[in-house]
Amino acid sequence: MFRNLRIGPRLVLLTLLGGSLVVGTITGFCYFFGSRQIEQDMREKAISVALGTASQIEVVQRGVEKVLSGCAARIQDSAASPERVATILQDTVAKNPEIFGAAFAYASDGSRQHAPYVYRSGAHLLRKDLATDNYHYDVWDWYTLPRDLQRPVWSEPYFDKGGGGTLMVTYSAPLYQAEGSGRKLLGVVTCNVSLNWLTTLLKSIRFGETGYAFLVSKNGAYICHPRQDYVVKETLFSAAEEAGRPELRTIGRRMTAGETGFIPLRNLVSNAPSHLAFAPVPATGWSVSVVVSDAELLAPVVSLSRSVAAVGAAGFGILLLITLFIARTITRPVRLLDEATATLALGDLDAPLPNIPGNDEIAHLAESFSRMRIELKRSMAELQRTTAAKQKIESELEIARSIQMSLVPRTFPAFPDRPEFDLYAELHPARAIGGDFYDFFMLDQNRICIAIGDVSDKGVPAALFMAVVRTFLKAIWRDEESPAKTLRRLNDELAEDNATCMFVTLFCAVLDLRNGSMRYACGGHNLPYILGRDGTVRCIKRLQGVTVGAMEGMIFAEGEERMVPGEVFFLYTDGISEAMNQAEELFGEERLKDALQCFAGEASVSDLVEDVRNRVESFTDGAEQSDDLTMVAFRYLGLPER
Repeated sequence: MFRNLRIGPRLVLLTLLGGSLVVGTITGFCYFFGSRQIEQDMREKAISVALGTASQIEVVQRGVEKVLSGCAARIQDSAASPERVATILQDTVAKNPEIFGAAFAYASDGSRQHAPYVYRSGAHLLRKDLATDNYHYDVWDWYTLPRDLQRPVWSEPYFDKGGGGTLMVTYSAPLYQAEGSGRKLLGVVTCNVSLNWLTTLLKSIRFGETGYAFLVSKNGAYICHPRQDYVVKETLFSAAEEAGRPELRTIGRRMTAGETGFIPLRNLVSNAPSHLAFAPVPATGWSVSVVVSDAELLAPVVSLSRSVAAVGAAGFGILLLITLFIARTITRPVRLLDEATATLALGDLDAPLPNIPGNDEIAHLAESFSRMRIELKRSMAELQRTTAAKQKIESELEIARSIQMSLVPRTFPAFPDRPEFDLYAELHPARAIGGDFYDFFMLDQNRICIAIGDVSDKGVPAALFMAVVRTFLKAIWRDEESPAKTLRRLNDELAEDNATCMFVTLFCAVLDLRNGSMRYACGGHNLPYILGRDGTVRCIKRLQGVTVGAMEGMIFAEGEERMVPGEVFFLYTDGISEAMNQAEELFGEERLKDALQCFAGEASVSDLVEDVRNRVESFTDGAEQSDDLTMVAFRYLGLPER
């Protein structure tokens, strides 16, 4: 289809395709490398935010740990009465706004338990004792873990019932008193930190419209998350199980192991493709995570790609107008030339050609067409003269062919009144006229002469030489009865004044019809075959004899054969044995003998000649005939019974 377009549309199409390829490549390059760069920048930014948030939490937690350490020291140095402890706790909470409440839970000694607790309620500080019938502090983790582990412990986030149901995290430390060689547990001092400030901090971290931050504990529990139903109640692992997301379990293990990373993840809130950056909070083992949407991550790249595409589209419009103008400038003179040449092709050589000014290729093409028209008119006139001369030559050649073919016998049966033999021959010139010939005639009532020859050249010279040979041969036979003497006289006649140095291969034989005896002589020709009645094929004896007409004074030997009734005498020229196929292979003597064996017996000699010709034509398979094909078949039948 593309090849059927004219030059103008093809030029426009190719230009637009090329432009599309360039703009598409640029857009793809910008998108690919831009997205990689933005992803890298966002990775660094997200991890930086996660690390920064973790650092802020770390600062608060370290501060709480120091405050608790100082509070514990004061309680240990005091009389440790509940009232005095409550005063110390109130002073600690009042001076440290990041602490929601503080408590000291006395170690149980079998008497009534005490756990003075000071906490914030709006702008006021309130006191209460956690040791009530409804709240047994000695079973809660914030008390039992530091008691049993004998070291400070950060608890998992929880909703503090004693502090009004606020989401808390507690830092607890055991307090001991020296006693003898050991030490005695006085109780556990705690500082409760409200996580409301942490929720506010994480909510302030935004990446676009859908990005958010969340915090998980060292056990994977959600401390802060946009979905409030997740906070404290769910973990990364339970959320993974609920959502059927096994990759969340892998991420949860990395986060609880304290790793830092930036990985692709489908958003649990919006279910959109996103990336997750996470970093640890070393003091508590928590992990801060930041989620950013891929769509918002790549929004600048998409915007840039759209801008490039828009600029490219505008450029296409301008490029299209320029291309159309250029195509019209180029194709208009070409179209005029096309119309003019179409007129010339119809034979109107006097039709005007367009005048195209300038020195470019199209102007040169117009000048070339003008010169071509002049040359074409001259060539056509010459062609007319040449055609007339060729037709005259072809006519003369056809006449010459008719004359040549009339020189050889073509009427069969040649001797219908002679029952002693059956005779058939064919001649197929390679050109209009050729150099092969055959002849046969009765010398008297009992003897028949058979001759076949092949002139060294082809065409008109060979035909003329063949006519001379046939005339001399027939004239000499009238005076000579010996085949050898006939060839010797013919050779001397042809060699005399033979300026063209042409010659002929010749075989001639005289057969006595009364007894089948045959005398023959050969002048450099292919030896004939005799086909026996039993299917055998034999070649006659080779004799001394060179080509006829090349040199005077040559001697030719004479041989004798005897044929029995039913045998066939087959003569041919080398156009049969040397016929070539498309692969330049020769038909050869062996294929000829095979063909002759197939027709030994009672088959007619005309069928024999026709079969050999068909086999040669089938072998050559359309290859050009390189030489004349001539065959003579003579079946000796003997004298009829009286």
